[in-house]
Amino acid sequence: MAMAVRIGRLFLLFPLWCASCAGLARNDQGALQPQTVAGPCQVKKFFLLSLTSVDVEMTVGNTGQACTFTLLNPALQIALNAALVTGQAAHGRATADLISGRRQAEISYVPQPGYAGPDSFSITLQPNAVGMTVAVTVQPTPPPS
Repeated sequence: MAMAVRIGRLFLLFPLWCASCAGLARNDQGALQPQTVAGPCQVKKFFLLSLTSVDVEMTVGNTGQACTFTLLNPALQIALNAALVTGQAAHGRATADLISGRRQAEISYVPQPGYAGPDSFSITLQPNAVGMTVAVTVQPTPPPS
């Protein structure tokens, strides 16, 4: 009797388990990014793909504070060697650092005081030279939440 109850419970849980697996199977491009966002900004969700270049959209209010987001791709299963700013912003300052035991990268951008308009910068994650081009829209005030 106890065995029949356990098997019955497994059959009840199986559709839920399969539904979650199906969602993972469709996400073969990597983890949805960014993992976290902090500051007077918004960063549009994107897929961090291995061995390619990714376009990222950021909207930031020019308050003097940094817009910071973290990246993590558990599908890569590797430690990062470097997070490099390979193309500096023309109207602000971009930085990239490794955090969490080299499993995550943290990207920050601070616009020049008083600037409003478009900007961009490039980041490269090593190994494998995974590149990101971040298109920034700087607003004179914080973007709406």
